[in-house]
Amino acid sequence: MSINLNQYELDPCRQDLSRRVHAALTALLPESASLTLTANDIGHLLEEPPEGRLGDYALPCFRFAKDLRRKPPDIATALAQALSPGGWLAEATAVGAFLNLFIAKNCLARAVIPATLSGAAFCQLAANPSNSSQRVMIEFSQPNTHKELHVGHGRNVCLGSSLVRLFRYCGYQVTAANYFGDEGTHIATELSYIRRHQKTPPAARRSEWFSQMYVEAKRELASADEPTQAKLNADISAVHRQIESKTGEVYEFWLKTRQWSLDEFEEIYRWLDVKFDVAFYESEVSEAAQGIVDEYVAKGIFIQDDGAIGVDLKPYKLGFSILRKRDGNTLYATKDLALARLKFEKYKIDRNIYVVADEQNHHFKQVFKVLELMGFPQAKLCDHLSYGMVVLPEGKMSSRDGNAVAFTQLRDMMLGSLKSVLAKYTDDWRQEEILTTAHRLADGALKYGMISTDPTSKIVFNLEDWLSFEGNSGPYLMYSYSRTLSILRKAAEQGWRPDPDASDALTEDSEHALLRYLFDFNNVVAAACENYKPSMLATHLFYMCKSFNRFYADVSVLKADSDTQRAARLALIQAFAATLKQGLTLLGITPPDRM
Repeated sequence: MSINLNQYELDPCRQDLSRRVHAALTALLPESASLTLTANDIGHLLEEPPEGRLGDYALPCFRFAKDLRRKPPDIATALAQALSPGGWLAEATAVGAFLNLFIAKNCLARAVIPATLSGAAFCQLAANPSNSSQRVMIEFSQPNTHKELHVGHGRNVCLGSSLVRLFRYCGYQVTAANYFGDEGTHIATELSYIRRHQKTPPAARRSEWFSQMYVEAKRELASADEPTQAKLNADISAVHRQIESKTGEVYEFWLKTRQWSLDEFEEIYRWLDVKFDVAFYESEVSEAAQGIVDEYVAKGIFIQDDGAIGVDLKPYKLGFSILRKRDGNTLYATKDLALARLKFEKYKIDRNIYVVADEQNHHFKQVFKVLELMGFPQAKLCDHLSYGMVVLPEGKMSSRDGNAVAFTQLRDMMLGSLKSVLAKYTDDWRQEEILTTAHRLADGALKYGMISTDPTSKIVFNLEDWLSFEGNSGPYLMYSYSRTLSILRKAAEQGWRPDPDASDALTEDSEHALLRYLFDFNNVVAAACENYKPSMLATHLFYMCKSFNRFYADVSVLKADSDTQRAARLALIQAFAATLKQGLTLLGITPPDRM
């Protein structure tokens, strides 16, 4: 996946700095030479130095060596000498091959505070015309019915929901889609076992019972001798075909048990405040999947191999993709092909994103290549957000092995722990507020724990760390938010109000550092969106909170030296609170107003 942020307009600071640098570079050109990079290109080259003392931006000068016919360190020195303070630029210095740029504090404060407090800053990316014309479908969650959701499934839900919010914030037309695995070998295996052993479903906690039935069915199959295994597999195939045919007693039992699962999933989605615009079901694409096999066999794209039908992808180093087994049943890949065609033809999408664990990397490479060979140009618009698994300290969770932590079990553990923490407020808070706060903290701790790690890395689940109010955790960020509201309430009680017009009084280094985090917010959101990495935003928010806490420890707010200084710092705190709340919202987190 190629990431290009050039569709996003440079912020005013980068625009001003890049124009100045471009003019200075042009003046340094040898006779008859020309500059290959535009001012906009230079703006996108600006990066953050490793330390704040080195400036607000650093410009690597390697890219200019060929045009200027000079060494990069010499170019950096010449630029530093040529650039004089003005506009956004306060100072330029050279460090080796890098030009370090310091921006004017008053310009930064004037750009950040009013736009943030008015809300205008949070509408800038949505106005991007190149994004607003694109239709994007983000498919996530994709739970299998007849199983319970476990902790590992939570990462998919949290990543997908955040990605939907990020894309909408950036102006895209987004459809949030769920694809329920409501048929297939795992369900046929389970229902075959239940029917043969005449198991009776309980009145409650049915998903937990389903998972136990699946474990027992797989163990029975694994421990059987070869003749028995053949009989069991034959029965499983028969059950599978009855479900796909949509007739018979097995089908009716499947319908009833499927709805039990869907109802439990919906309750979890409500608790997480996760919404979908459209729901697809594996069972609804079965017929179309069979039709695709017949259609593309006739076209010569699909071929027979040892009784099965599929596509030879060995020329692309992707093996052989089986699309119909010898027993006549289709596979996940076949149904993904049918669903992709439905998305392309009915929903007219421009971009098709699948949020699925990295265990399916090969699967999606095959599916996208088969779509391309089938003649769908939209295949190049399909992306797979591959993420690492959530594992226990002792290793991988597995429904098959019966060692998965159920999502509802995790939720109850977190709520129980947080209610104990909040018990000290029983005499001061209404019970409803305690329950709401516990819910928001548990929800935020879970989502931040799932999102804050880079998607490509696995997560070692640790409940204690996720619930901590210190360090890189959801509760730490939510506490920072509630702390700002507490400060603003105390100020209001004294009759003191924030004043965005007093921002020139923000001259301290800690104030400038916090303003930079607020100013960079939209750039980080755009990068998080286009890289499919909500973790980039989570990291930014964490360091922004650390910067706020350093600022609050470094300067006096309510006891400031002057009314103007106090009003300016209160405006900075209010802008920080607004930015943090917006960022948390994009992660799917609603912070409590007080803790």
